[in-house]
Amino acid sequence: MSVSPRRKRPRVASDSETPIQDTSAPNVEFSPNSARDGSHSREDSEPERSVVTIEESVGIEAAKIPPRATPLKNVHVHDGGVVASVNSIPAEVEWLNIKEGLEEKLGNLPSQVEGNAVTFATKVNPSSRSCCVLLKPFDVDEEFFRHMKFEVHVKSCSTDPISSAQGTEPVDEGDDAPLQSSDDTRVLLTYELQTVPLYGIDLQEALGRLPAHVLRKRESRAKAQRLKRSQQSAVLTGSTGTPSKASRRIRIS
Repeated sequence: MSVSPRRKRPRVASDSETPIQDTSAPNVEFSPNSARDGSHSREDSEPERSVVTIEESVGIEAAKIPPRATPLKNVHVHDGGVVASVNSIPAEVEWLNIKEGLEEKLGNLPSQVEGNAVTFATKVNPSSRSCCVLLKPFDVDEEFFRHMKFEVHVKSCSTDPISSAQGTEPVDEGDDAPLQSSDDTRVLLTYELQTVPLYGIDLQEALGRLPAHVLRKRESRAKAQRLKRSQQSAVLTGSTGTPSKASRRIRIS
């Protein structure tokens, strides 16, 4: 008969050897005012921020951001000639009177302009009583035409009410009798108008009312102005530009 070996029981520690664990809750003093005052909050919590402090912090952060550069718009839109609008035109004034008044005003320009200063003038819009004019480019033309005032002279026909009421009867005085002139008298009326350069959508609408050959002429002038400006900037900066321009300058010198 075989005898199975004895298994050793694990040794159990006695009560004197077992460490006593403190399972009691920590002694935390709680007062009813602590919850109200917020003294029981964590030490690493952020302090309470009011609306004023938030606005001040936002203003400080916004001040640190560098301002964006303002885009230079409408700088060279009138290189081919200023397109200006004439508004509040009286009923007696037509586009030809406006063109003549501008030509008279622009007799002494800041810089010489070959030919007429007014390239084209549209017909007066009967609803808005306005028209657009295209002028030749010259130095400081955009500043010159900004709210420039000019006079327009119009000859209006008026009939003498007394003579028209009495009427006239033909008188036979022979062949040497002078020709009878009508009783209509011409009165010279003078109006003061001003030009306003157009930009953005107003400029695009005004260019759409100009004929195709006038637009081509304006575009050729704009190209000439841009070429002149690039040449002046190259001379001031001393840059040669493209290799072809550099070789051309070397050959010329």
